[in-house]
Amino acid sequence: MPACRISVKGRDKKRAGRSASRPFFYVRYFYFVLLLFSGSAQLPLLAAQTSPRQSFEDDVANLIDAGAWHLALKVLEQQQQTITADPERWVAQEKLRIRIYRAIGNWPALITRLRNLPAIVPLEFYIQARTELATALVKQNEGRAALKILRDLIWTQALDPEVAKANLLNWRRMIIDAYRAAGQKQDAYRAAARLQRDYGNRDLSDLIRHAKILLELGRAEEAMDRLASRTQEPKVAMLHLLAQLRSGARPAQKVMQAGLRQLRSESLDPGLEAELWALVAEAAQGCNDLATRANALEHVLGVEKNIQPEKSLFKLDADALWNAYLDFAVAIGNQSRFLIGADQQWREAAQAAAKKQPVRSRSLYALLIFKGQDRAGRETAVKHFLQSMSQSQQGKRLLKRLFLNSTRFAAYPNIPEAARHMLADIALAESDIELASALMATVKKPPPGADQFFWYLRRARILILGGKGEQGAQALEKMLQENQRFEPAQLDRLMQVIFDLQAVGLHAQACTLLSRVITLTDEVKLQREIYYWMAESKKAQQQYEEAARLYLKSAMFRDAKAMGPWAQTARYQAAVVLGQAGLLEDARTIYQHLLRVTKDTTRKAVLQRELQKLSFK
Repeated sequence: MPACRISVKGRDKKRAGRSASRPFFYVRYFYFVLLLFSGSAQLPLLAAQTSPRQSFEDDVANLIDAGAWHLALKVLEQQQQTITADPERWVAQEKLRIRIYRAIGNWPALITRLRNLPAIVPLEFYIQARTELATALVKQNEGRAALKILRDLIWTQALDPEVAKANLLNWRRMIIDAYRAAGQKQDAYRAAARLQRDYGNRDLSDLIRHAKILLELGRAEEAMDRLASRTQEPKVAMLHLLAQLRSGARPAQKVMQAGLRQLRSESLDPGLEAELWALVAEAAQGCNDLATRANALEHVLGVEKNIQPEKSLFKLDADALWNAYLDFAVAIGNQSRFLIGADQQWREAAQAAAKKQPVRSRSLYALLIFKGQDRAGRETAVKHFLQSMSQSQQGKRLLKRLFLNSTRFAAYPNIPEAARHMLADIALAESDIELASALMATVKKPPPGADQFFWYLRRARILILGGKGEQGAQALEKMLQENQRFEPAQLDRLMQVIFDLQAVGLHAQACTLLSRVITLTDEVKLQREIYYWMAESKKAQQQYEEAARLYLKSAMFRDAKAMGPWAQTARYQAAVVLGQAGLLEDARTIYQHLLRVTKDTTRKAVLQRELQKLSFK
């Protein structure tokens, strides 16, 4: 029997009445699918479905190898087995999931997943999962939680000699990392000393880990001595330079130059590259090279989150970069004898540097953002700053960190409006609907030059899909109050956003908006569809009598005797809700009327079944 909201859901039901206008749509569709899959033409498909059991895991692994991490995760989430269906395959698929989360650095998701494993899993996988959970907690600087897990593993699982042989050394290394993440530097030092006593510097990572602890404790000379014999290794060379800088054994300018030379290598690991830029930024500050510091900090903060330098080793954040911009701009102004308040001089200097010296230009605009004399001038500076940053390869990540992770902007409304617009666009491009919605909730008007209708509509949709449906409905209501004329294509798009409201369960708001939209169009077909969707919302609110009235209004709109496909669909839905309202005789009358006019045997069987159901009520 026709059930439009079954065949077309949420925001995908574009002008869905067209599907609903075919009576008994899903019954026909069911038989079409049944015939399709029973034919010989489907043999290749069936053969593919019975392919070797590992084919799905292989497909996901291939996506991972190709670097399509997010696609691999979506495929996995759509098809992953439950543990009760096949424990062995579930474990194999869960290992793929762990691999994906690690690769994209989604530590919060990995932590949540591993904390909620089924009660019973194979021991080997349990050990791996708990180890991975501890690793993720360390990455999130939740060192104390990681320590608890690692201690439990050592005290319970390491009693088995085979397990100890395979895992104990790694767990002890992780204990050191967990102490560091928890800020327990002396405990980390003692654990590292015990590890060295028991195993020696078996692995280069042990030497690096020990040296980092020494640097964090302020024992840079000792770190420098320990590292001196292995400086041919790139990671050791970086730490050795840092130890020389912090111990004062080498001038800051020399360290900066050495770090920049290392950065010329074409085979640098991305994580090491970020650490070298952090080293250069620290050395540049030591020798008062403000231009190099600002440039280096852009490189540090512009990398992916999962390869940013360790915070325990380098204390660099968004505020450090804003301060670097401002320091550099003030130095430029002093050199050029600009006065604070003479905004035009600063603006001209920023424009002159835009193409060849973008960091210099951004620094000057940053000063105008915070110290410009009038609001219009500050807004212009923001616009140019955003434009400059958008041309940078790392611009999107830098913008997010500068505006979303800085103490200069304590809340979203404190962020310049033009920046909020751009940040919302970035969030949308990254499918971060929650962030986009939070930002758009603070923006009331479109940016200059934007298509106002499209902007307001997009804002409403973002709010609705981001969990702020009430605000999204209010935005649509305001738009309808301010505009009384819409093109057909605009109304079509507007309907899609109202369908979003229905999809998230805000049916009262959807009905109010639909009742306004129906007054804005003379198109009979659209008006008929609107009555139908109003009825759908009333049904969802369990207002069955009102739903029945609207279904029948849709069926009989402009032609009370109409019995075409659309009319039959709407009448059928009216009968359904009349039955739910307890008006059984009315429902029976409509079913009998439909039974008289239909000639399709399948439809007749469905209607007769509905009549039989009524007799039991």
